[in-house]
Order: sequence, then structure tokens, then C-alpha cells
Amino acid sequence: MSHAPDLKTLRRLRPLSEFNDEQLQTLANQLTVQTARKKDFLIRRGDAGNDSLFVLEGKVRLLAVDGQQSVFEVSGNEDLNPLAQLRPSMYDIVALGPVRYLRIDKDFLTQFAQLSETGDEDISVHMLGEEEGASPLTVHLYEDLLMDKLTLPSLPDVAHRIQQAYHREDTDADQLARILMTDPAISAKLIKVANSPVYSGLAATETLQQAIVRLGLDTAYELVMAYAVNELFQAKSKRVEQHMRELWAHSRKVAAISRVLAANSGLFDPEHAMLAGLVHDVGVIVILQYFQDYCDPDTPQQEMDETLKQLRPQISGQLLRQWNFSEDMIVVAEESEQWFRNPRREVDLCDLVLLAQYHALMGTPAMEGIPPITTLPAMGKFSMGPQESIELIKQSQKEIREIESLLH
Repeated sequence: MSHAPDLKTLRRLRPLSEFNDEQLQTLANQLTVQTARKKDFLIRRGDAGNDSLFVLEGKVRLLAVDGQQSVFEVSGNEDLNPLAQLRPSMYDIVALGPVRYLRIDKDFLTQFAQLSETGDEDISVHMLGEEEGASPLTVHLYEDLLMDKLTLPSLPDVAHRIQQAYHREDTDADQLARILMTDPAISAKLIKVANSPVYSGLAATETLQQAIVRLGLDTAYELVMAYAVNELFQAKSKRVEQHMRELWAHSRKVAAISRVLAANSGLFDPEHAMLAGLVHDVGVIVILQYFQDYCDPDTPQQEMDETLKQLRPQISGQLLRQWNFSEDMIVVAEESEQWFRNPRREVDLCDLVLLAQYHALMGTPAMEGIPPITTLPAMGKFSMGPQESIELIKQSQKEIREIESLLH
């Protein structure tokens, strides 16, 4: 038997934490709590639907594509996060007994937030995407990903060696400099950065060792990784080249704003946040290269855009795992476009990059499909309010342009 959820149930859903009782009641009228029996599938592997799944009560098994499995059980009144958010799904989710659950379409939630912000008294939003299947292009690329046929690019050799050296406890500036000398381009960029208004001291830095000492090992490492990623933004076709240019411009802006937000909040290392912002969309490179190598030139742009939207999170996360990036950056890659994500009450790096991405998109056509900033759970985790954050970005435009230039 199905029924509408009550307010107590909806308050347990962390992505809804910023909605008031009136909004929750309106939302409840348009949702349905469903019940699954033992062995019923709640999600099947490869599902490309746009909905978030919340298990309200009961036990389910998550079966991954590589054979790994885990059991998830809800029995109390704990706060709830959505299961298996990435699409197409990498999991089968099977009920191990009676399970009560709720599905909320992500586009529906975004539209609801936008209408709630305007104070519309007659909010009625069409549930989107639940019955829509993935495009043939998305399915083909996804199958290649599952069968390990998708070629993921490797980090440049100098970045790989720097990564290994950086994680050794006895590494110093001289050792990093000796490795970096094999790449004159990155060496020159580090010296230029050390003398830039963002990092410069009283005297000019002339050698690579001096630059690394001024920047510090952590900052030097983050910048080397950033410049190494830059080398991957290459295209052979005009159609893909335009996408690459737009992607790189967007990534630099998100990186710059991430650094400003991190420095202002004092909660995150600015350089680490900058690198996270730079690589949050890195999987798009792989997808664009796939378009370039395997797609018919007449493939509709809409189909390409859908594939980018569906597979960007999974491939970005998989690529950063292959490159041995930190787990917090992998979370950024997989979740930084989930506007209503809210896994914990405390702020994390993904919350910061999500807000940076929001600010980067403000004033662009992409804002049409994005919920108001006041409804984002991530915004509520920072001490500054929405208007303060907007004002901070306005006042930091010169610094943001300087950081973008350094990353170019």
C-alpha cells in the first residue's frame, strides 16, 4: 500500500534540511511512500533514472558490478541520505525483507526549490525522468566502462613521480626540484607563480628550489598536479575542441573561487581546495575523447550533452581513483553537482566546491536549471550567509582573475 509521507519522515531526509514545514507539507502532497517485498529490486544495475532513493525502513543488499556487496539497514529515526546516487547505477539494490522507501526525482526537487523561493502558492511540478531511458550513446559508453574497454588517461610521468616523492616523509624542496627539472614548462610555471601577486614575497624568486621553498611543499605539489591535469585538455576535432575550451575555462573559475572560499572560511587548505575545484569535472575529458574517437560526426548535440550529464560523476571519480587522488577529492568529483547533497551536518570539501561551482555559474544560461542558493544545504553549513558569499565573490574578482591566469 502506498501513501504520502508525513513531515516527520521528510525531516529525516538530509537533502530536505533547509525546507520549512509549509514547504515540506507541499512536497509531501506530491510524493508517495512505496513498499517492496523480499527479493524485489529497488534499483537495477545500469538504471539511468534521475531519482534519489531513500530507504525509510528495512534492509537492502547493494551488489556492485565487481561482485562486492554490502547490506544497508534502517530501523530507527536516524537522518537519511540517498543510496547509490551515481547514474547509470553501478549497483543492484535488492530488498532483503519488507522495505519502505521513497523516490524523489532530482529535477523535481530543483524545480520545487525554485518555485518555493518565489512564493508560488500553487506549486505543482511534473515528475521528470523516471520513465526515461538512457540514450544509445550513454549506454554504449557505460557498457565500455563496465567491461574495462574505456581508456582512462594516465598522469604525465613527472606528476606521477612528484606524487610518489611527495608522499614520502623525507622528501624536501631539493628532491622535488630535481624531479621537476625534467619538465622545464612546469618548472617555469612554478617560478612564475612564486613571483605572482598571489604568493610573492619581498624579493624575486629566481630558482626552482627557491620557488618551492617560498610556496611550501604542499602548495608546490598541488600546483604541479594542477599543471599536469592541464596537459590533458587536448582535442583533435573542432567540435570537441570547443567543449574542451569551455570545460577548462569553467574548471579554472571553479578552482579560483574554491581557493577564495577556502581562504575566507579558514576551514580548508586553499591550494587543496583549488585543485579540487580544478579536477571536479575531469571525467568530461574522457567522455569528450570518446566522442572524438567513436562518435558519428552527426550525433545530435542533445545526445552528447545527456551522456556528459549522466556519466561525468562516475568517470571523474574513477579517473581520480586511478590517479591516487585523496578520497575527499573523489567525493567532490562524484557529488559536486548534487545540489541537495547533505551527508553530514559538518561542512566538507565537496560542499565548498559545490558552492564555488554555483558562483561560477551565476549569470550564465546554466543557472536556469539550478535551485536558489538559499535552498542549498551546503550554504547553511558555512558561517556566512548567501548574500555574504555573493558579496565576497564580487569583491574578490581581481584575485579570482589572477588565480585563473596562473592556472592557464
